[in-house]
Amino acid sequence: MNSTTRTISLILAAATTVAAVVLLLDRVGVVAIVALLMGLGLAVKVWFRPGKNDLLLSIGLVAIPIIAWFGTVQYVISTWESGEVVELVIDTDAGPHTARLWVMDLGEHPTVYYDAEAEAAASLLAGKPLQFTRAGETTTRTPVATRVEDLSEAEANLVLAAMQEKYGDRNDAATIWYVMLGQSQKKVPVVVNLVPL
Repeated sequence: MNSTTRTISLILAAATTVAAVVLLLDRVGVVAIVALLMGLGLAVKVWFRPGKNDLLLSIGLVAIPIIAWFGTVQYVISTWESGEVVELVIDTDAGPHTARLWVMDLGEHPTVYYDAEAEAAASLLAGKPLQFTRAGETTTRTPVATRVEDLSEAEANLVLAAMQEKYGDRNDAATIWYVMLGQSQKKVPVVVNLVPL
């Protein structure tokens, strides 16, 4: 194995390891854990037992977590989109934010569960009016949002039961997302009741 090939292989191993560590700092999922183990294993192999196929091995091992990540995202999004999806346009300090979410009819008004980015969560929790589009019809709504951590067990179970009743096996996609990709520590899970103005 020449020194250039070995260097490239070590760079790929280091890049995989660093990317996995960055992911693990934000979310702990199978893809990030496997990428970390593969990156470290590849670095050890190339450093201590270099071989003529290390570059191909490095490229292949780098491709596995990338394919797994994007494959999971594609599967989950296509599954989510196969159910009824509504669109929220939320005014945030960073500008308009659009979210496509499942919707449940709990009580008098539509309700959504959303793992929101911090800016969107702040706007929802503050009750700033937003644009709500369902079945092609857009209305202005006032969000009445509650952090998931602040829900009582009975309220959380009611939301979960409503999601299960309406979306059935599609809920498995959320489980796959959280297992494979993890849940971002930067997001704020909220349940939002969308009240007409």
